[in-house]
Amino acid sequence: METTSGEIDSHRPWIRDARDDPGAMNWLATLFNPFGESSKLHFSRAWTFMFMGRVLLYIIPSFTAAILGIAGVKTGFLNTPVDIAMFTVPALLVPFAVFTFVTDFTSFSAHMRRLAEAGRPTWLAVIVLVPTILGMAAYFAGTGIGAAQHAEMMKPPAAKTETVAMDGEGAAKPADAEAKPKAQQRRGPPGRKGPPPSERQMAVSTGMSMGLPVWALASFGAMLWTLLYAARLPNGGQGRLRTGSHLTPDEIESGA
Repeated sequence: METTSGEIDSHRPWIRDARDDPGAMNWLATLFNPFGESSKLHFSRAWTFMFMGRVLLYIIPSFTAAILGIAGVKTGFLNTPVDIAMFTVPALLVPFAVFTFVTDFTSFSAHMRRLAEAGRPTWLAVIVLVPTILGMAAYFAGTGIGAAQHAEMMKPPAAKTETVAMDGEGAAKPADAEAKPKAQQRRGPPGRKGPPPSERQMAVSTGMSMGLPVWALASFGAMLWTLLYAARLPNGGQGRLRTGSHLTPDEIESGA
């Protein structure tokens, strides 16, 4: 089979492998059917879409909210907590959170297809789920810590044992203790305004503060694995790990 530059896609003359024809890509199958196969270019297009979608859905709302805040616009409603399943996220990041959950599955599907087409073990696709698994484990550990901290904070102070005076004299109660308003005796930690957080709020806050860094760090590692290995696997599993699709199958077989 002879394939010359420009035959497959006149707008992308560097594509010389017919399996990477952009016009033949099935987006639904690539993203949602983990039991098929995807060529190198089709996989790379799908992964780029998922990656850029996450980046833009996080940066654009956050940057817009920051600009509006600098301009004096009240943006409190953008930070309103919204419950999504077991997590709580600010309102402006709801699209990012939903897109991230969906693309966890689509990324797993796309990786399985790429590994299958390249003749590699498909179970390696589980690597892209590791960040979510570790992040959720850290989140649940954090919620337990937050709930314990809330219980400790809400625990009433230990009652002081009153000493009984000898010879029938009762212990005198300090006058200033009776004069203290009950509101002052129940006052929370200094610097805190408003009512104390509920157990759920404190648990979710602690869980997110632990889960997000773990998820972000693990996601960076999974991204490197995708870029340096999965996205560079040759079509059909033959040839060297390389970027692009600038060699025809005949040239690959001949060792060009």
